[in-house]
Amino acid sequence: MAVIVIVTSVWGYKFLRGQNLLKPTNNYYVRYSNIDQLAATSPVLIRGMNVGTVSELELDEDMVTIVATLNIKRGIKIPADAEAVVISVGIMGGKAVDLRVKGACNGPDCAKPGSFLQGRVQGFFDSFLDPGEDGTLAKVKGTIGDILTTFGDSLASPNANNEIAKTFVELSHLISNLASITSTLDKGMNQYDRHLQTSLSNLSKLTASLADNQDEISNSLTHLENITRQFDEANVGTNAGALLADAQGLVKNLDATMDEANTSMAKLADIMKDLEDGKGSLGKLLKDEAFYDNTSATMKNMELLLQDFRLNPKRYVNVSVFGKKQKDYNVPESDPALLPTSELTPKK
Repeated sequence: MAVIVIVTSVWGYKFLRGQNLLKPTNNYYVRYSNIDQLAATSPVLIRGMNVGTVSELELDEDMVTIVATLNIKRGIKIPADAEAVVISVGIMGGKAVDLRVKGACNGPDCAKPGSFLQGRVQGFFDSFLDPGEDGTLAKVKGTIGDILTTFGDSLASPNANNEIAKTFVELSHLISNLASITSTLDKGMNQYDRHLQTSLSNLSKLTASLADNQDEISNSLTHLENITRQFDEANVGTNAGALLADAQGLVKNLDATMDEANTSMAKLADIMKDLEDGKGSLGKLLKDEAFYDNTSATMKNMELLLQDFRLNPKRYVNVSVFGKKQKDYNVPESDPALLPTSELTPKK
């Protein structure tokens, strides 16, 4: 019982320190000038994979270096040029030994169990800024990249229903509108620049023309001054006043004439309204179709009567001096009453 208790206690102590007595391991040693709070039972990693633990830390006899014992699983061959680097495994702390290997080894290229490996300490900021795949910066960058990608997808998604996404969409539309406005302003400024250049050219030509015709302009101003003086001497103001009074009288007469014209127009409007309403003979002629038809028929019959009286006067007037018997009336072959109205007028 005592032996079982002792063996169990030793195994439990070793297991708590990261050593499993049931699994065969090999020990390697590393010298460090500063372990940066590396503790026993810290993991030993190769490319992020746990291959062992730090089983023991001892201060060397020179009181300058610290010897760390790396307990690594048997069957893992460690290259002789491997470098055991103490790194930080998290922002909140925690240390580990990272075995930096370039590749697999064979025969004499492999470190023998119990031999010393090269070692160095990589500080927290060095670990954080390590550009390698296992560096904290790479992990943080990956995490931040995933967050930003998710955030960008949520903003760019057309089905996003949050204020930030709506603001992002509105901002995108605003930027598009600003780009369109600046493009329009650019085109407008180009046209304005051409117009401005044309105006400046015309202004330059105008000033040049004024300079060339300075003498003629001076003569014109002199003539104008003479004309104004003559108007002043001729009492144009008094005459203009009388002319203005006459014009005012004429305007009054025109006003009276316009009043009479307005009255006449009002009466004419009443007459036109009566015609429109069908009052009077003329109104009935315009509006009453029966009256119009009867009038047309009467006029046609009158025209036929006159035409027949002209062609056959004996039919209507019979003068017998000697008591001669009146001849019978024979209907002409082309009776005007049977002809269309357009053919009643005799041909010349």
